[in-house]
Amino acid sequence: MTHHATQTLLELGYRMTPQRTLVWDVLRQSGEHLTAEQICARVQEQFPHVNMSTVYRTLELLVELNLVKETCLGPSRRYYEVEEEVPHHHLVCEHCGKIVHIHDEDLGNLPRLLEREQGFVAEELTVFGHCLDCGGDHAHP
Repeated sequence: MTHHATQTLLELGYRMTPQRTLVWDVLRQSGEHLTAEQICARVQEQFPHVNMSTVYRTLELLVELNLVKETCLGPSRRYYEVEEEVPHHHLVCEHCGKIVHIHDEDLGNLPRLLEREQGFVAEELTVFGHCLDCGGDHAHP
């Protein structure tokens, strides 16, 4: 069975190279947010000659085609994940780095309040704090 990423690339005239396949497979199988460096390390476990520039070019293409989502979760913290059908937001633990998805329905009236009171339409929210596993009620480290 052909995955939709393979089909999308082929329909748009791109070849599904082994490097592209490996990057895609790493993201799809991980089910988590990964940095480009983490993706490259995992790809190199199977294909040692793949370098960072190849991974960056592949990620850039997959993001451009809306197959992969690039999210900035802090200054110089860019993460990649397979684009989900449902838009989501992120909770980021500043202590352990844990990232949790929350969806629009979990935000209650916040989007409408931001639009009405601040004249701001939120497309994606990222909330930084501390998860309960790290002692979420403690002061910043």
